[in-house]
Amino acid sequence: MSICGKPTFSLCRSALAAAWIGVFALAAPLAACAGNETGGGDPTGQLFARGFDEITDLYIEPTSSRHLALAGAARLSRLDDKLAVAERPGAGLAVSYAGRDVAVLPMPADTDTRAWGETVGRLIAAAKSSAPNLAAMPRDAVAKAVFDGMTGTLDRFSRYSPPEAARNQRAARDGFGGIGITLDTTADAFRVAAVTPQGPAAQAGIKAEDTIVAINGVATAGLSQSQVIQQLRGPIGSSVVLRVERPGLATPRDFYLHRALVVIPTVAVTRLGDIPVFQILSFNQSTTARLAEALTEAGRQSGGRLGGIVLDLRGNPGGLLDQAVSLADLFIHDGPIASTVGRHPASHQYFAASGHSVASQVPIVVLINGGSASSSEIVAAALQDSGRAVVIGSSSYGKGTVQTVLRLPNDGELTLTWARLVTPAGYYLQTHGVVPTLCTSDLGDDEASVQRALQRAGAMAPISPAVLRGRGGLDERAWSDLRHSCPARTTSPAIDLKLAERVLGDPRLYASAVHALRPSTHVAHNPAPAGAPERALTEADRALSSRQR
Repeated sequence: MSICGKPTFSLCRSALAAAWIGVFALAAPLAACAGNETGGGDPTGQLFARGFDEITDLYIEPTSSRHLALAGAARLSRLDDKLAVAERPGAGLAVSYAGRDVAVLPMPADTDTRAWGETVGRLIAAAKSSAPNLAAMPRDAVAKAVFDGMTGTLDRFSRYSPPEAARNQRAARDGFGGIGITLDTTADAFRVAAVTPQGPAAQAGIKAEDTIVAINGVATAGLSQSQVIQQLRGPIGSSVVLRVERPGLATPRDFYLHRALVVIPTVAVTRLGDIPVFQILSFNQSTTARLAEALTEAGRQSGGRLGGIVLDLRGNPGGLLDQAVSLADLFIHDGPIASTVGRHPASHQYFAASGHSVASQVPIVVLINGGSASSSEIVAAALQDSGRAVVIGSSSYGKGTVQTVLRLPNDGELTLTWARLVTPAGYYLQTHGVVPTLCTSDLGDDEASVQRALQRAGAMAPISPAVLRGRGGLDERAWSDLRHSCPARTTSPAIDLKLAERVLGDPRLYASAVHALRPSTHVAHNPAPAGAPERALTEADRALSSRQR
């Protein structure tokens, strides 16, 4: 749900297992509230007033509206080299063009976000009245330049997304009205590369290798991919007519479809004998539900006797925070999953297992690499620290901050870092990441490398628990040494799966490895304040594929 000004979500742990989050999970969009906008009657002023308000209130470090505004103005000056914006002590904010003053605006009090929004709105108007380059630019492009300057003063995970990009991001996170196909972007024609099972396209009879030549009577020839995507998407339940050419058919055929909610698939399943391998590509709204369904099906196929589970998180850039927590909750019966801490009181949250796990006893191996970030690291750390999984691969990315995603009055989005993640063992994920239990960074894919890795695993039992369990107390030098002992790599070598199969096939070896890093203490219970929002961790998120329609 949302209220005017700030998004709020109740965090119900009993329901979280059936929900999703992601790093984390993206927060639900903030609904614009009529009659409660700041910044007077100027839409541009309202937009920036909201931006100043959110940044100064929620960003993880204190920041100044004046500092933000000057940074935004400096970026605006890049759009026309004759335009200059400068602070003049005792006078105000001067806008000049080709050396001539256009306007001098008063400098508001630093805490007056509404006034700063109005000031930036007037600054943009003055700049556009004198700079032809700016006058010719779309409003969204000018707003993006100013917001880019503002967020450029923050950390690298905070950013502004203009309306079109924001709509695509919401579709990737939450789903969209579509027909359930994936387009091939390598061909000139709009060829269907894949069809989502049970989706509108599949039910209508559209197949892979079909080519879409017209949508609602409009030929696709000459259209861009984004234009075709725009026409394929629409309100859930609305109709669309596709004209399709199919190999073997002499003439095109028309298909009549009704759009449905399409959520990009993020879980793929393969098998290593009686061991299912779940490749989790990212964390969106349906990830936990899809994995739970796949687990049920894998159990049915094995007669309820799974030899183990592999969660392949290699290359997974993250996604929704609630999905990371709820996915870990499938496998952890009790105890902590993660905590978050930040400047805003509502950023202090504690996530624990609900006690409703569906696979709390099956042995698990988690695969990670340098591309595993954010939500992936939450899951890997939670399962490693709780003694529920052996983590194999190379060190993860080290993205341990939480972002909140706020919908702005222009339908764009402001993504702000507002908290840091703490693992059950008590260490920060930021820059540290997850270091595997069994490292394969320096190994090849041959049998000799597998044997070397198994020898390492077998040697863990005699190691002092104090050496292996102390990650929560490491200083930065020790963390640097630990990560350097298992350098991150972005490849997904075959040895990871080979080693996972061997470890899961040897109960004694698995027990030795899984308990080696289990911490003796957990982070303190620190429940979130009532009504605290769930947040989104979106980086190091590569954008989810926009080809799925």
